[in-house]
Amino acid sequence: MFLFSGRGYWQELIESIVWAHNKLKVAPATQPRALSIVQGRAVGVTHYLLGGIATTWAFFLARIISVG
Repeated sequence: MFLFSGRGYWQELIESIVWAHNKLKVAPATQPRALSIVQGRAVGVTHYLLGGIATTWAFFLARIISVG
């Protein structure tokens, strides 16, 4: 399973997904590509911001429903 080979979780996960796609012939030409440092940071910031927005929205929605 994941993390037993000494490699990273995400690398193992992506390779497992690619293997499954190739085995099922869903997308045989799909190969994983590494992100540059800047691209990785951009993905991280995007996930952080979207997560913050979604969490804040859920909090206020729950508060409106419970109070109102």
